[in-house]
Amino acid sequence: MLNFIRMNRFPSLLPKFVCIGSLAALLFCACEKKEEEPVDYTLMCYNDVWPMDEIHINDGYKYDIKALEKKIDLRYPMMLGDTLDVSILEFKSDVYALDYYMNSGRFQGIVPILRGSFLEQSIRSGARIFIFKHDSFRRYERSDLENYVRQFSSSRHGGFPQEFLSLPFEHRESGHTSIQTKYFIGVKAYFPVLAQSYRDSDLQWNVARSWDLVDENDFIAWGRQLNIVHPKGIYREASTLYFNAGEGVNGMATRLPGGRVVAVWGYLDWSDLERKFFTASDRVYGARY
Repeated sequence: MLNFIRMNRFPSLLPKFVCIGSLAALLFCACEKKEEEPVDYTLMCYNDVWPMDEIHINDGYKYDIKALEKKIDLRYPMMLGDTLDVSILEFKSDVYALDYYMNSGRFQGIVPILRGSFLEQSIRSGARIFIFKHDSFRRYERSDLENYVRQFSSSRHGGFPQEFLSLPFEHRESGHTSIQTKYFIGVKAYFPVLAQSYRDSDLQWNVARSWDLVDENDFIAWGRQLNIVHPKGIYREASTLYFNAGEGVNGMATRLPGGRVVAVWGYLDWSDLERKFFTASDRVYGARY
């Protein structure tokens, strides 16, 4: 079975399993997410200006964008000859919005992009990306754009999701943080992951965790694509996948009790990799998110 971990290999996890059965119902109730109320776009004003009547809402399947649920287009008549166009991309969850914002090449953070005679500005907030398009000769204050975004419930600006906080802190490489939704360690991804690179002198490795809980069948399907190996010199766990991710790149991955997936891979020998793997697994398992 891939979804069980021997307790003697994770001593710090043992106390948590003693009471997990009695807390299951309580945690389910406490962690259940509230459904977000539908948005009435006709009421979304920009600086006290109502949107024009022609509001277009299209299903996400019409666009080649992963996990896009819908695209909303609104127009605001700011003054004679000046119209503010707003496009809102609504994704399945934060991680897919962040993935598209980081990896599509379409956005440059707070830096406006000149497209022909128009300026385009963007703001990511939770599972939404807001794209503002306006005349390049008009000035639109960033604070006004942010105030517009705040009208939407569950708005959370920029930055990386708090799930990254569960990854180890020591030796992080600045600027080497990524979201992976299409491929994970070079093979097809069946679930989105958050990844962080690390470096200590000549050693380099990566740690990744699943964004959310992962179904066992999805983890098995992903694992079957890996180049599985049988390392010597360490105790091999039945619940852990040992793989080769390239020349000299060793890796370990598992589905933790409860459903989160954690993986560590890099230019490390197996004993060093194993220590980093158990440290990362312990942190991810103990995280509240």
